[in-house]
Amino acid sequence: MNRDAIHRHIDAHLDEHIEHVQRWVQQPSVSWDDGRGVRECAALVAESYRALGCTEVEILEGRFHPGVWAVYDAGAPVTLHSYCMFDTRPASPTGWSQDPWSAALVARPPYPRVLVGRGAFSAKGPYVAFLNALASIIAVEGRLPVNVLFLAEGEEIMGSPTYRAFVERYRDRLRTAQLSHCVTGAQNAQGTVSVGLGLKGMVVLELTATGKAWGHGPASTVHSSAAPLVDSPPFRLAQALATLTEPDGGGCRVDGLAEAWVYRKALPPEEQRLLDALAHQHAGRDWREVLPLGGPANVPIVRGGVDGRVPLINFLYGPSLNVAGLRAGFLGPGTGTVPFIVPHAATAMLDLRFVVELSPDEIVTRIRRHLDARGFNDVELTVYSAFSHAQTPPDHPAVRAVLDTLAAWRVDAELWPIQAAGGPWTAVPNACGVPMVRGGAIGGGGGTVDEYLVIDGDGRVAGLGDAEKFHVDLLDRLARDLAPTTRD
Repeated sequence: MNRDAIHRHIDAHLDEHIEHVQRWVQQPSVSWDDGRGVRECAALVAESYRALGCTEVEILEGRFHPGVWAVYDAGAPVTLHSYCMFDTRPASPTGWSQDPWSAALVARPPYPRVLVGRGAFSAKGPYVAFLNALASIIAVEGRLPVNVLFLAEGEEIMGSPTYRAFVERYRDRLRTAQLSHCVTGAQNAQGTVSVGLGLKGMVVLELTATGKAWGHGPASTVHSSAAPLVDSPPFRLAQALATLTEPDGGGCRVDGLAEAWVYRKALPPEEQRLLDALAHQHAGRDWREVLPLGGPANVPIVRGGVDGRVPLINFLYGPSLNVAGLRAGFLGPGTGTVPFIVPHAATAMLDLRFVVELSPDEIVTRIRRHLDARGFNDVELTVYSAFSHAQTPPDHPAVRAVLDTLAAWRVDAELWPIQAAGGPWTAVPNACGVPMVRGGAIGGGGGTVDEYLVIDGDGRVAGLGDAEKFHVDLLDRLARDLAPTTRD
């Protein structure tokens, strides 16, 4: 593959590539609130796949929002599964310097130029950079060096409730892949790139107590002057939640799950070496500054303490049962809700993360049994996602290809044996026996308000053009290193 010619093509067409990113960012796709624009964004994703020359492009109906399946058949010996999420979190204009859907190009020191908008960094911008790289390869070479099975979703922010079903639908096709690849903006402000070799398992569910199902309290909301006469669904939910964990939210009191909360997987030597490397890389720093805790001022007390590798081990391998949100009745000013009521319903959103030898479906079953055994059979349980953990060995040829490409670009890598998140990225690895890599590419950005993608880099963090060139080089190496004749 003539990588130099492809790199020159990227330079010559960078303005078009920026416009491609802008089109994706300018299309709202807010999955969790009102679903604004998600279906239209699915159509845009499908259009981008067709522009590459995909022989199959199909919009899939999800539980809440569509996904997209597409196939690029190069007749190559190596096949990749490419994960994409095209939904985003909401974006209120409050606090933004630009319209969140404008995809405006502005200076943001130390970067000469960034693209601002919801989804610019998480995760539309980095993914479109990958698509732009594919388009440049095709423009110069006539075809890609690998086959690509694209499976995109518009429900990731909701917990990916349909992605496992999408994977099952195309399971026989996805089994032909040599790698499940998830593109992210993985370069931090110092220029180091994180490479994720796995993720925790994750379950996302809602528990809802209602007066109607309980047979107590109101079937519809009443004024709180009636509180002496009616039972309270919010208190019913609070009592159910209190049975799940210790009073501080730690530990686990769910029948059949308590053992999982003290379990830690046996770490093979190669995994221990990666943990040693991470600990050495961050030696002398407070883990609250390294891990996503917001610093000591934000989290003054860490369970298990902050010394040694304990926080790192607990973060990566420790289980958790977290209440992410509670809602009932009056939600505050500006929400369209009113105070002084006895709500007819109360809901808690929970997420559980774990590295245990229990299926996520079995974990859900045990929570249901636990609640029923304590008389909470009226509390409704709705599952949004259920994914097992997965890991790729650090000596896998795909991992070596990523690290070798980063080394060729003289970029430092931070190799994580497992990441503390969880979600759809483990679906193909677990269903199809395919290794995975998440991240591992140059290019950066960040932010919640004024979210941005770096367009022109600062010498440490790559801009869009270099990020695309990196994808070209990585695909070239994957095509060679994963081919059956050279695979280890």
